[in-house]
This record gives sequence, C-alpha cells and structure tokens, in this order.
Amino acid sequence: MNRRQLLAGAASLPLATRSFAIGPAGNSYPTPSTGRPSYDRYQLTLNRVLHGSQPAYTSEFLLDDLRGTPGRRFANFSGDLSGRWIGALAMSSAIFGERFPVLDQFVTSAIALQHPDGYFGKSFHADNPGDDDMALLWGNGRLLVGLLEYHALSPNPKVLAAARNIGNFLLRIAPQFNSQQMADAFNANHFASSYICWTQQTEGLAALYATTGDTRYLDLCAAIATRIQRRPGDHVHGYLSSVRGMLDLYFATNDKVWLDRSVAAWNDVSHSGDLLITGGVPEAWSPKKKRTEGCAECDWLRLNLALYRATGENKYLGAAEDVLFNEFAMNQFSTGDFGHAVLDEFGAPESVEVRAWWCCTLHGLRAFADIQRHAFRTHDAEIFFDLPVDASLATDSISLASQSFLATDRTIRIRVHRASTAQALNIRKPAWAESVALKQNGQPRPGLRIEGIRAGDEIEVVYGMSLRITSADNVLSAPGRSALHHGPWLLGATTAVQPEYFNELYAQNVLISGSAREAIPAPARFTVPVAATTVAVVPAEFPGQNIKVDLRAVADQTAFEPARWITSFLLRSS
Repeated sequence: MNRRQLLAGAASLPLATRSFAIGPAGNSYPTPSTGRPSYDRYQLTLNRVLHGSQPAYTSEFLLDDLRGTPGRRFANFSGDLSGRWIGALAMSSAIFGERFPVLDQFVTSAIALQHPDGYFGKSFHADNPGDDDMALLWGNGRLLVGLLEYHALSPNPKVLAAARNIGNFLLRIAPQFNSQQMADAFNANHFASSYICWTQQTEGLAALYATTGDTRYLDLCAAIATRIQRRPGDHVHGYLSSVRGMLDLYFATNDKVWLDRSVAAWNDVSHSGDLLITGGVPEAWSPKKKRTEGCAECDWLRLNLALYRATGENKYLGAAEDVLFNEFAMNQFSTGDFGHAVLDEFGAPESVEVRAWWCCTLHGLRAFADIQRHAFRTHDAEIFFDLPVDASLATDSISLASQSFLATDRTIRIRVHRASTAQALNIRKPAWAESVALKQNGQPRPGLRIEGIRAGDEIEVVYGMSLRITSADNVLSAPGRSALHHGPWLLGATTAVQPEYFNELYAQNVLISGSAREAIPAPARFTVPVAATTVAVVPAEFPGQNIKVDLRAVADQTAFEPARWITSFLLRSS
C-alpha cells in the first residue's frame, strides 16, 4: 500500500494535519538546513574530532594511546584510537580537500614511539598471549591502516618504514597466531579481544602489499583471509573489518577467489537473521545481539559500497543506501559522535545512548570519505551518479557537484563547473524511487541520461517517493509487525516528538492503514520534513478512543538529544 492509498482513507478520520514540535515545550529546532545534509553531517563529526571535548583528541591524549598509558578506557588497545584518528583525517584531507597541519605533526611524534620489535604499546607477550596482547594486536592493526592512508596522502619514507615494521612484526608472529589453536583459544567469548584481532590484519596487510609490492605481506594476508569465520556471539566490527580487508586483497591482486569469498560472506550475513530494520547490523552476532555499534554500521556501509564497485550489482548499492539513510544517520549524535543504541524487545534500535569516542566517532568520520567517493563514478566518456547525496567529481576533463534537497523537496541539483569534452551523465533510479525525472537548465529531459553536458549546466533530478509499508518479519524477532518507509527513510515514533505515545503498552498500539496524512514540520538541520507523517492509532490501553502518532525519519535522531524510538508497528485496515 502506497502513500496515495493511505491518504485516500484519511478524510473519514478525525485526524488533523499539524506541524510537529521537537520535544517538550520550550525546545527548538537546531540551525536550519543549508541544503547540504550529507556534507553537514560530515562537518558535524569533523568539528567534534578537531574541536570537541569529553574527551578532546589532543596530541598528548593520542600519544598516550600509543604508549599504552593506563587510566583511560581501553588503553590496552594501543594504536586503535590514534590509528583511527590518523586515517580519518588523512582520508578527509584526500577526499574533501581539507588540510590538517596537526596531522603531520602528530604522525612525526607517533612513529617515534615504535618498539624495536615493530609494535606500539606497553608490552607484547608472543610466548604466552592473553587478552591484552590480542587487544594490542587489534590496535596495531588499526594503526597500520591509518599510517598507510596517511602515506598515500603524503608519501613519507619514515612513515612507510614504520608501517613495514608493523607488517614485519606480524610476519614474525604469524606461525603461532595464524593457527587453529589460537582461533580456538580466543573464541567468541573473548569478544573484542577474540581472534578477530588477528583476522582484521587483512586490511592493513592488503594495503601494505598494494603500497610496497612485497609479496610476503600478500602471502600472509591471503593466509589470514582463509581463517576468517563468522562465529556466533562474536564481534561484528572485527569480522566485517576482516572481510573488508579480504575484499581489498581482491582489489590489490584481481584474484577473483577473494571477491567470491567476500560475496559469500555478504550472503551469509544477509541471511543470518542479524540484519536490523534500520539496514544496519548489531554489535555482536546472535545470540548476543543486544545493541548496535557505530563502527559495525560503518563497516557494513563501506563493505556494500566496495562490493558494488567490484561487481556493479545494485543489491549492494541498495543495501548501502539503506544503512546510509537510516542506521548510519540515526547513529550520529547531535555532538557529531557515533556510538551504541540498545535494541528493543523486537531486535530494533530503540535508543542511541553511548557516545563511543574511543572508536565509533572516528570510524564514523572515516566513513564519510567512502560515501563521497562512491557518489559519482566514471567509465570511458560516461559519468554515473549512483548515490543521491552531496558530492563532487573532478577529473582532467570535467568538474561537477551535487547538492541534496532530497529531505525537503525530493530533488538533487547537479551543477557542471567545467567540461572540456562532451560527456554523458547517467542517473541511477533507486529501488525506493517510484520515478526519477530530469531537467536540464529548467527544460524536461526524457529518460535517465543526458548527452553532452557542458560547463554551466544545471541538472535537476526529482525522485518520486511515497509511503511504503512492508513486512518486518525478516528483521525482527516477533512476526506480524510492519515497517513504514518514505523513499529511502525508515519512519518511527519517538519520545523526542511525542513522549505521551510511549505508555506501558505502546508496542501493542495498532496503526490504521488508510489514515496517514502528510505533516509539515519546520525544516531543520538533519531532519527529513518530506517524510513526516501523521497516522491514526488504536491504543492498546483504551481502544475505544483513537489517537494519533507523528512518524518521523529515524535519521532525525541527530537533531535530538538521545530519545526512544519504535520502528515496527501492528497494522489494521480500519
């Protein structure tokens, strides 16, 4: 049933359309949108990382991570915090053109703390490893990735030498660690310090091979990749990082065996029952699925984008969009942090509560670079616009940029700044769009392709979208509930807008199909007014008196303080 059908039944119900308020009386919307929501989200997190507090990412704070100085949370994961910080800023610089003088200064100080054995941190016991040693391995793996992303931005022989030293450290311990004995010893019960601390080395080793051409790193990466296993109750972020590294191995070698293994891993996750209604994944695989983790959401988003780049199959891009517009956006705090949301009784994200500054905030910043570079792509003399977000493309022959007004008027505007040769622009029609219509310089154009775009052209892309109702049985632990989407956005009721809806039996309230009316909230930064909908409800506690619920895109969570959500509903036709 689409939105038009739902609206058809609205006239008979005493349900007035109204503007939404955001939270209790006296609260107000944040700064109005600039019309660049994706870029604004990136800037929100970048500002948090560069200038935020509680904690501030000062140089000394990050150097303590490399020393393994006790006191702060997760100090035993040496290199994790600093490596993510280096990689996130390096990729922001490479993709968005940002410059961070503090980055160069910090990397110089950081590599001076490397032990002669090649690792960073307090101490490592290869002869009798424990959880702290696995934690150090994890952190050094994240640091290896960060150093190589920095070296790609600003080639530096000393930085590359430090990265090679980590790689050589991994080569020395590989005979012991790349074994079934170690996999069994550090089973899923060890969680963040389980065997995923070893298998996630694939990402750094694949990058080290691609950078140096040293086949020793290739061979170790391939050997580790064969040991990647999704174990019940294990750490999702660690597993998905391992798989992303295996896919990087395919990009570095063009050996299809690694692509096939990555696709098999994706299929396994997709059919696991652990995908969430928001398009994301939990922090732990079942049976320990209790909350989400921003790092895992970023991994699932980035894996899907990379699989689309490798295969061209739309199912991966569709899955990436689902994460991007819902789970990834919902997971971003108004501070710019990313973190954890607890799951409700049905297995859906209920409230985003924990700002995970030690990992998720930085991994979230890193994900924006992948979103940006997958929005446009080129092939021969063709340009393809794949992701409807704010983005830009600059080559020797053309420069253009997209600006998203999707959340307010369902449009994307693409401006061509420079074009020295005639190139065609192809617009993708997402599965959630009922239609896609194009205008070039105000004139309608047929189809989804414009030949010979030129400097000064403005292309307007209008996405037809409406309310969609789907069964949520495949993503919830309880059957018979439904999900509501408007275009790419998942809708939900939230205490930030309507706290009175959440009385004791709210989960058993019944939405009335055919009663939806479009609401008109004031547009604001990080909100999706085009998706706002008001629906009639039969309350479980007093079914003789219909009430109404204001549904909002879960992406709106970034505009609120942490709030509760319900995103699955019981429906009846009248």
